[in-house]
Amino acid sequence: MPDIIEEYPPAVDQTGNLTLYWALLAALADPTKPKVTEAAGWTRITYSFLPDGYNLTEDQEILKDERLTGKQKLESLGTSEAALELKYVQSEDPDSAAQVLKEGLTGYIVERAGIPNSTQEAAKQEVLPIKVQLGKQRRGPRDGQGKFTILQKVSILSEIGVPVPLVAGA
Repeated sequence: MPDIIEEYPPAVDQTGNLTLYWALLAALADPTKPKVTEAAGWTRITYSFLPDGYNLTEDQEILKDERLTGKQKLESLGTSEAALELKYVQSEDPDSAAQVLKEGLTGYIVERAGIPNSTQEAAKQEVLPIKVQLGKQRRGPRDGQGKFTILQKVSILSEIGVPVPLVAGA
């Protein structure tokens, strides 16, 4: 039997291809149909974050489904869970995460993945709006290494769906 050659599927590097935005509630009327004109008004906060500073984790519960005399224990899918913790540089720049992500605010952290950061927002680009309430800004570690940082927990206020395309229109 001849050998089968399996090709590597093409993939996009994360480096330089992830943009994070902050959008107040008023700046995103419908998170299922975000508009390009709205996106132009969101604050870009990507470069405020440290490499380990945007930690969106998602998990799903597995429920046991045991049956009398069954030879194998079965499983079913349960509820999902998401958590987000942020770590970013301390900065006085008015557009930095340190200045716009203030405790108590409710809005959207919007993720645009797979598109170069330098690319202008355009129709059909996919974004993932995550509705959150921002927790307290806490001082990061004081270890004599790197920049001063801020740690912040957020509560996720709605289900995290799948990325949706930006739509044209005003």
